[in-house]
Amino acid sequence: MAKKTDLVIYDTEVKYDQVNDYVCLNDIASMKSDDRFYIADWLRTITTLAFIEEWEKSSNPNFNLEEFIQLRGRAGTGSFRVSVQQLTDLGCTGIYAKRGRNGGTYASIEWAIHFANWLDPRFYLATLRSYLSMQKSLYGNYAAHKRFARELAAENHRLPTTQAVTGLPPEADIMVERRLASVEADLINLALWGMTAREWRIRFPPEDHKHNMRDYATPEELKTLSALLVLSQELQQQGYTSEERLDRLKNRAQDLINHYCKTDTKQDQLALAQHKRGWGNFQF
Repeated sequence: MAKKTDLVIYDTEVKYDQVNDYVCLNDIASMKSDDRFYIADWLRTITTLAFIEEWEKSSNPNFNLEEFIQLRGRAGTGSFRVSVQQLTDLGCTGIYAKRGRNGGTYASIEWAIHFANWLDPRFYLATLRSYLSMQKSLYGNYAAHKRFARELAAENHRLPTTQAVTGLPPEADIMVERRLASVEADLINLALWGMTAREWRIRFPPEDHKHNMRDYATPEELKTLSALLVLSQELQQQGYTSEERLDRLKNRAQDLINHYCKTDTKQDQLALAQHKRGWGNFQF
């Protein structure tokens, strides 16, 4: 019988490292068919490499970015392959290979969600639901919803950023990529909270310098943020300027908050959260 700390997807127990929050990708792949090729095929795609770069830059100070960019530059050719060992050698911490009993390729839950989405949208949804159910049993309803919303927002955060960076010429400096990513993130911050990340740090300096606004957001704000990221990418693809996107995102933000805070209880929780932290942008 599956324990409360197991991920169970379509009646299949997926090995899960609770201490580090890592999931066995082989178990997810095996639900589709032979798992030997899916992980390798997923790792060699341009979108996966872009995701890995963004995840490692935001999560891992020892990531060897320069060498990874060289590796990413070879993507798209028929002979291109990348192994888990290569990623580990470059300092990647989001994935590792485990030998022996319960062995396989393990990846951070965010990587696992990305892999499940690439593999099959059905597995993507099933993985999210299973993980949320497990977190709820471990940490309680509110904490589980916030954790889930935080991870979904982090996943979607890369959508408009990747779209913007993809349009740069190959010789573009890494600082240009970072500046573009910062601009895209601040479009969402302005639409949702009315200030940029820099303005927030000056006005409300966090005790932990690694924290950002999302660490203090409610589940409803994080769900709104996630939806705004998807909308921003769509507007970006349609050719809207940054100013035009910001206007539309601002208008949509309040509508989404109203949608997610349907009950008086949720409205009171958001109002209290905004009061306690000293900042917020929503009224009912």
